Amino acid sequence: TEANPLALNMYVLGYTATNKLTLVNSLVKQNLARYLGETRVLTDAINVKDAYIINIGVKYSILVSRNFNKSEVLLRATKAIQDHFRIEKWQINQPIVTTDVANIISDVEGVAGVVPPKTDNPFNLPVVIENKWNTAKGYNEVLYDFTDPTVVKNGVIYPAKDPSIFEIKFPNVDIEGKIVGDVY
Repeated sequence: TEANPLALNMYVLGYTATNKLTLVNSLVKQNLARYLGETRVLTDAINVKDAYIINIGVKYSILVSRNFNKSEVLLRATKAIQDHFRIEKWQINQPIVTTDVANIISDVEGVAGVVPPKTDNPFNLPVVIENKWNTAKGYNEVLYDFTDPTVVKNGVIYPAKDPSIFEIKFPNVDIEGKIVGDVY
């Protein structure tokens, strides 16, 4: 069916069996539109559309306090990031606040400090967010330029103008931590 240009747009996504985001099929969208059509105000029309999925990776660097096992601290920091980016906690068009991510890392026991990564960090952010878009590796084919100053403002990374959501699709691979030193 053709979208009504005067209607309200509702953007939807679904989950796979492994809790990854996916586009919903046209039958689901038709059923949703039919159900909403029965319960809507007479003058409202609704278009049910797909949102975009922007697959991302996170890179971070830390200093570790002495007397802590560096590998364990790095693992706990990565787990904290994984928890922060669990897709159930995210909404369409929610921005990424890089200082929030850095604070989550710094709250991990044994982390003495978060150091902005030196490579691929044009805005000198406390963490680097990168686009993962290679369909051959299982990502969605949505290119997104994290070096664009209209996307990154004051350490906040905004999603596309078209309704979209950020997703770490493979958290065990897409989060890369590095220990750059230790302190007393």
